[in-house]
Amino acid sequence: MAQHAAAESRGAALAAFKKTFRELAPYKHRYEVFKDFVTMAACSLHNSLHKDPAREEEYLAIIAGYKKPDQEAFPKLMAHLVMALDSEPRDILGPLYMELEIANKDAGQFFTPPELSELMANLTFGDMLGRLDSQPFITAGEPACGGGGMILALVKVMTRAGHDPARKLWVQAIDVDRLAALMCYVQLSLWNVPAEIIVGNTLSWDIREVWYTPAHHMGLWKYRLRRTENSLEVEISATERPAHKTPPPEPTTPLTQRTPEPPAVKPSQLGFDF
Repeated sequence: MAQHAAAESRGAALAAFKKTFRELAPYKHRYEVFKDFVTMAACSLHNSLHKDPAREEEYLAIIAGYKKPDQEAFPKLMAHLVMALDSEPRDILGPLYMELEIANKDAGQFFTPPELSELMANLTFGDMLGRLDSQPFITAGEPACGGGGMILALVKVMTRAGHDPARKLWVQAIDVDRLAALMCYVQLSLWNVPAEIIVGNTLSWDIREVWYTPAHHMGLWKYRLRRTENSLEVEISATERPAHKTPPPEPTTPLTQRTPEPPAVKPSQLGFDF
């Protein structure tokens, strides 16, 4: 009964999102409107906690290209997205991107359906979450994150097992497509998942941008990930800096080498790179 009610609520929110989206700015291409919505949502969520003038400027430049009634419609889209995500952690933006027929299929962009993502998360990680009874947290790496569907499926599995992802999970997610990476950023931010979202190429480690979710900052994860064993000294994470100023960490250094908060207890990494 609860699942049925949740599905109905999500369906109503999605219907409202699509109606608002289709009526918004008919003078612009649908891809551009969707991209602008995701980008402004990401900038707003980021700057709500960690002010970045460049991202504020990007937001203002985008919104200035819309007429007043359309400017007022973007917050409504955000409200519909929040309602659609409210019942459970699942990829909402990816399926919308495909359904609205604005995905770049020529570039091989296809987003995994939430039901399949959940099945894979259950099969792959269901039995492994027992480790959280004896260690402080786990880390997850997603080298081609898309809208974050696989991570959100893991979050759902974790919450069902009684674990709080805000305290028990840290994520590094990468995508070469900026729009896909920002879709992931928006949805992980709304579900309060501590994460580092990278816009870049996983294979060449060509990093163009790094975005940290509000939960990453609120949970002091840059310190938790770098705290040394048998010491209270803190070393700032090598990834907590603008990517264009300093070279990124070597990709050969696994997340599992980062030491957790309690001494002598190491987290394990759950990877989706299969």
